Amino acid sequence: MPGPPPSTGPIPVEEAPLDPRAIARASLDAARNVSLWWTSSGIVVATVVALVVGTRAGAFVLAGVVLVCAVVRAVLPLPGPVALAVRAKALDVAVLVLLGSGLAVLAQILPR
Repeated sequence: MPGPPPSTGPIPVEEAPLDPRAIARASLDAARNVSLWWTSSGIVVATVVALVVGTRAGAFVLAGVVLVCAVVRAVLPLPGPVALAVRAKALDVAVLVLLGSGLAVLAQILPR
């Protein structure tokens, strides 16, 4: 009877068993990721501007935040910021540009 197959090295990440503790540590590390904080801060600033200055101004700020996110996603090398890298780079940039442009157009037609 033949023995077990020879080992070829470490197990690829895709085939490694899931460790709940490692998943919990990774989720805690994500909270320390700077891209999540910058993106959340931009949304909070847009909300404050909408409440203090007006809805139109807040929508323009939010559109600006989304368009800046598109530029950041386009410029930075792979894998990219955690908060912005969801799919392929081209698709992420296209979605963010369309969302930012759409928000700007909708902000423009808002009544004053």
